[in-house]
Amino acid sequence: MTLNLKSEVAAALESLAAAQGLSVEDYLQQLVERELPAVTSEPAPCAGSGMVAENGLLVYRTGKLLPAEVVDEAIRRIRDERSKRILGSLS
Repeated sequence: MTLNLKSEVAAALESLAAAQGLSVEDYLQQLVERELPAVTSEPAPCAGSGMVAENGLLVYRTGKLLPAEVVDEAIRRIRDERSKRILGSLS
């Protein structure tokens, strides 16, 4: 792949790469890998558990849906906690 960059952008990339002891190519490779999510067709299971890696998080998969009231209660609690944190004693 070829990138056509303005000279000041290329100089800034060279400076950033050098500050980390990397070539521009290696610096850009790390930058792209960090910014783009890993695309896998199927989440990888963790050995010995019902946990799977999904979007960088471990998720416990049972194959059953959570009841709507459980989800609603979790959302209500999160909103209450956020309101208390934002509003403090005003709420």
